[in-house]
Amino acid sequence: MRKTMIFLASVVGSTILATSALAATSYETEVEYGVNMRSQPSLSGKVIRMLKRGEDIHVVGEASGNWLKIRTKSGTIGYISNDDKYTNYDASAARYDTEVTYGVNLRTAPSASSKVIRMLQRGEDIRVVSEAGGNWLKVQTKSGTTGYISDNEKYTDYDGASSGSGSGGSATTPKRSAIVSTAKSYKGDFKYDWGAEPWNTNYKKADCSSYMELVFRKHDIDLPRTSRQQAKEGTYVSKKNLKPGDLVFFDTNDNGSINHVGLYIGGGDFIHASPIFDGVGVSDINSNYWSDHYVTARNVL
Repeated sequence: MRKTMIFLASVVGSTILATSALAATSYETEVEYGVNMRSQPSLSGKVIRMLKRGEDIHVVGEASGNWLKIRTKSGTIGYISNDDKYTNYDASAARYDTEVTYGVNLRTAPSASSKVIRMLQRGEDIRVVSEAGGNWLKVQTKSGTTGYISDNEKYTDYDGASSGSGSGGSATTPKRSAIVSTAKSYKGDFKYDWGAEPWNTNYKKADCSSYMELVFRKHDIDLPRTSRQQAKEGTYVSKKNLKPGDLVFFDTNDNGSINHVGLYIGGGDFIHASPIFDGVGVSDINSNYWSDHYVTARNVL
């Protein structure tokens, strides 16, 4: 009988903890187009079910091969395509790029009198969801738990809108976010044609530099016409300090001259007009090919 009671207590306790974890999870991403949730990050993975348009989910992380690991409100874990048409997931805003530098209590509300969820440990990586006012930050842990911590600088290395950087993605300013959104709005548009300009082809064709010129023109920023000229604009940015909205440049001819440009969008990805898509698409800047041909980056904002 005693063993049975211990077992039942253990089961009940585990259920309570699991339920609490699910309740604290932020379901920040909305499904915008029906998409299959699979058991593995592969088209051969078993279909668990179709996620419906309007359903809110939590993105646990990015999986290799253009997949997202997600959790539904029922607690089911699975994988979906990271194609922009399926969700409003913003890769550049979902990075755990803030480090806890001193143990701090994670609370249920932005108040010192609110319940402590747990203590965040020094060295733990978290995501700052927003500045909650009253000297508090709304944060999310890698397990998906959302809560509030003091914004005192001794607790984290959070630095406002500019916190975090590098090819792993980063927090970003509204202007950078807007430029990235404009760039993404052209994904799948245009036919790639070297030397073509959208405004001279009834917005049917573009090359890499005219596409960048168009994107920045929408935000009242004028760029020169060619990638080589654009690489002389603004200020230098090291690869490890890339932020969404920075221009990235490549030498795809292996002749020592820049001949290709794209826009860094966070999460190690950049968007560009290229013959490999016959238009606009997204590539991994750290893949073998693009890493080998990478030359430099510039901040023109």
